[in-house]
Amino acid sequence: MKLFFTFLASSFLFLYASFDIHSIKANFTQTITNEQNSTIKYSGKFYAKSDNKALWIYQKPIKKELYFLDGKVVIIEPELEQAIFSRAKKLPKILNILKNAKKEKDRLIAKCCDTTYTIKIKDNKIISVSYKDKVGNNVKIIFFNEETNLIIDDEIFRYKIPKDYDILQN
Repeated sequence: MKLFFTFLASSFLFLYASFDIHSIKANFTQTITNEQNSTIKYSGKFYAKSDNKALWIYQKPIKKELYFLDGKVVIIEPELEQAIFSRAKKLPKILNILKNAKKEKDRLIAKCCDTTYTIKIKDNKIISVSYKDKVGNNVKIIFFNEETNLIIDDEIFRYKIPKDYDILQN
């Protein structure tokens, strides 16, 4: 789970590495393929602001919301009726990514937290982020219907936990 947090946070920060982006809203599909070539595909919506706020709303195949707020991660899992609170201690910093990202034709290559990320770009938009995680899975996130530098109300980043949910600290 911590590897997943690190990726999500770092992919959020990569969006700001080489572009003048202050906010982003996009749909995404995330495909994870393990070493046995078994694949799972997720889809949803992504929101982020340059003040270290991000929200991943997973809609399929399961519903889940991941909030990143100044080093705190909150995961709300409706199917399990639980909310998980965690501190993300090893999140990459924007300035480190700026120093490490190398532009190669239509993509950026960056190494962070012992992982190499390939970020494909086109017309100053993020098309996809690909990497191999620490357990050998190939991960690819494709962004579409991307809108940048729009006004995103901070209210979207306020999580709401139903009263009957279990609260877990990680």
